[in-house]
Amino acid sequence: MNNHMAPHRLIHFDTFEVYFWKRISKNFFYFSCIGLVLSIVYIPFDYELHRFNEDFYYILAGRATAVFFAIMVVLASYHPWFEHRNIVAITTFGTMGFSAVTLTYLLFGNPVHFVVYSWFFYLVATMMMTPLITNKIFFIMEGYQVSFIALVIAYTHQKPEEMVIFLSLAIPLVGYVYAVILLNRKNGKEAYQNALKNHMLMSLDGLSNLLNRRTWYETSQRKWEGDKGVSFMMLDIDHFKKVNDTYGHECGDLVIQSVSQTLLEQTRDYDIIGRLGGEEFGILLPQTHLKEAQEVAERIRQKVETTRISYNGQEIRVTISLGLIRNHDAIEDFNTLVVLGDKCLYKAKQTGRNRVVSHEET
Repeated sequence: MNNHMAPHRLIHFDTFEVYFWKRISKNFFYFSCIGLVLSIVYIPFDYELHRFNEDFYYILAGRATAVFFAIMVVLASYHPWFEHRNIVAITTFGTMGFSAVTLTYLLFGNPVHFVVYSWFFYLVATMMMTPLITNKIFFIMEGYQVSFIALVIAYTHQKPEEMVIFLSLAIPLVGYVYAVILLNRKNGKEAYQNALKNHMLMSLDGLSNLLNRRTWYETSQRKWEGDKGVSFMMLDIDHFKKVNDTYGHECGDLVIQSVSQTLLEQTRDYDIIGRLGGEEFGILLPQTHLKEAQEVAERIRQKVETTRISYNGQEIRVTISLGLIRNHDAIEDFNTLVVLGDKCLYKAKQTGRNRVVSHEET
């Protein structure tokens, strides 16, 4: 497997964004709460400093706007409504809140370095969200911030040295933060690929490329617990020992791989397929009535029977036997479902092989 692994339909793993958001969301939530507290704490200071100013209510409105957006950042960091759009929401609300603070500072006589001090907190928050900050988000966000502050400085007729102070601090800061984001995003992608690779190695059977026994049982049991309308299919390659004895284990491996590929091709994306051991396989079919499951099983049986496997210039054909059962109220645990499916498989092998036997027939 290379570093950029192709997705596997049987493997359910978090996307890059979800994977990292789960790892930073808790710390970022606490950090955003600190930002909210600071936004509120500044209000009494503004009151003491500007309460006799005729523009006091405008200043208070600007500070209240900043508090509102700080609250929205906190909500965006944990509320389910913002799921899968946390980063866009946080950067948008954070940018609007910082703009409100900036406007308030510069319109009512605070020196420009007050703006830069507040910007440090904003940039630390940005760095905390790496590697989730994309180039597009970064340049829109920081380009807007720098342009907005520069325009407000010009509009409020600040001294020329104030603009120089701002730009001399802003440009290196933006460059530094961007370098941190690039590095963290690169490292993040490598960490994600390694995590995905390890997950696949632990979940898949190396020969069949299907779920291994442990993962299949865990995944299927979780599905069974939440979906009582499942059907279960257990199948076995007929006379597999004879294939190994006649042609060798290398040929046996090809047979297993051929049957596994057929199972992947003849089932749906959400069906759960695993190699349970040797030449035995299990398939859990969510929300599937017995008749539908019988059609799937018969389709698989016919496909395996007609598939020719080439080995050392010879063409080999195999057949499979299948046991089938639909979950019902009398089944109290998942293992019972598997045991009953296995009994159906045993009946199929007893009655001539290369056939499907359903629980209703036993």
